[in-house]
Amino acid sequence: MEYKHAALYEHLVKQADRITDEWLSRTASEKEKTAQQYNDFILAVSKVFAKDEQALCWDKASGCAKEIAYDRAVSQIPVTDSIKGFKVCRELLMDEIEQFSDEYAPDSSKKDFFIWNKQLHLMMDEVIEQFILEYEHTTKSQLKAQTEMIRELSAPVIPVSEHIGVLPLIGEIDTHRATVIIEAALKQCAELHLSHLFIDISGVPVVDTMVAYQLFKVVDSTKLLGVETVLSGVRPEIAQTVVKLGMDFSHIKTEQSLAKALCNKGFCIQEDGKAGEKV
Repeated sequence: MEYKHAALYEHLVKQADRITDEWLSRTASEKEKTAQQYNDFILAVSKVFAKDEQALCWDKASGCAKEIAYDRAVSQIPVTDSIKGFKVCRELLMDEIEQFSDEYAPDSSKKDFFIWNKQLHLMMDEVIEQFILEYEHTTKSQLKAQTEMIRELSAPVIPVSEHIGVLPLIGEIDTHRATVIIEAALKQCAELHLSHLFIDISGVPVVDTMVAYQLFKVVDSTKLLGVETVLSGVRPEIAQTVVKLGMDFSHIKTEQSLAKALCNKGFCIQEDGKAGEKV
């Protein structure tokens, strides 16, 4: 029985290139890297039939599956497409085992054929599971990185001089976004070593109790870093809302516009459209 296993392994190794070409022809990808990955995968799976290789074949095949999963996830290839690809690979290897049994090992019994197919199916089931786990892990990592990027872009602190920055806020502010703004503002103020921060709220359509409270938190939080914060873009209707809500803005510096706030700090907007700094 063992010599038949070894013979089957050698047969699959010899046919690996042809099986790879057939696999590629029946799937969407034709990239050179994919061809190499497919070939490596077939060789790794084939080792399940080699007695001397069985101890390491599972790790090797799983490693190949994880590499394919990572590339597919990064390329945003649907996981269903890849699972279909593994199905094609399984069918090709089953056909090859059948051909080997008929042409090269005619003395093989039904039991031999059953054992070979069982080994193949166990291996393929394992590598597909590892593929899915790695694909999911990579996708979650990408999503987390993209979410972090969006979080920072939703509250960009723009440096206008060495120690002065502007945080323009646009759109509605809910509790979640307010938390993002606080975290991003603190992080960027520290990284940029700012001493002054201008938060412009002219693009915020509604300032209610929650928004006003969150703005308080931003100002108070930046103070702990030693950053002097000024709110600009306080429109008349916003001022009226704050008064009606009975909220105390007396401890927060405010300006009607960002241009005026910057001008009071030593910056000016020249008539030709060029920004300058007062000397």
